[in-house]
Amino acid sequence: MFVSAIASYIGHSTFFLIALHRREAFLKYTQKVIKVNLSKLESLMARYGVASIFISQWLYGFRLMSAAILGLSRMGKKKYFTFLLISCLIWAAICTYVGYFFGASLKTLLGDLKKYEVYVAIAVMVGGFIIWFIRDVRKRRNAEGTRS
Repeated sequence: MFVSAIASYIGHSTFFLIALHRREAFLKYTQKVIKVNLSKLESLMARYGVASIFISQWLYGFRLMSAAILGLSRMGKKKYFTFLLISCLIWAAICTYVGYFFGASLKTLLGDLKKYEVYVAIAVMVGGFIIWFIRDVRKRRNAEGTRS
C-alpha cells in the first residue's frame, strides 16, 4: 500500500513541479504530443480547488495531467504537497483494500483455482483466435470494398 502511495506521490509531484517551473515549454509539449482537453481539466481545478486533488486521483487518463494543471494554476507548493500526500494515502488504501476484498471474495466464490487453469487458458486462446479471425475477415472485406 505504501509503495503505491509513494509512487503516486512522486509521479504527481514530478508533473506538478515540471508544469510549475517550465510552464511555457510544458504547454508547448503537451499541446503537440498529448491529445487532452486542457480546458476541461482547468475548469475542474478552478471549480473544486483543493478537492480537485482528491477528485483527480480517480479520473482515469487525467491523473498526471491534472497534477500538471494544478502546477500551471500556480497553486502553492506547500498546500499542494500536503493535500497530495493525504490524497495518495487514501487512494492507495482504498485500492488495496478493495483489491484484497474482491480477491478474497473471488477465491471464496471459485474455490480451488487450480482445477480451472487449463480451461481458462483454453478459453482465452479460443477467444483470442475468434477476435483475430473476425478482425481479419472485416479487414479483408474492407480491402475488397475499397478496390471496387
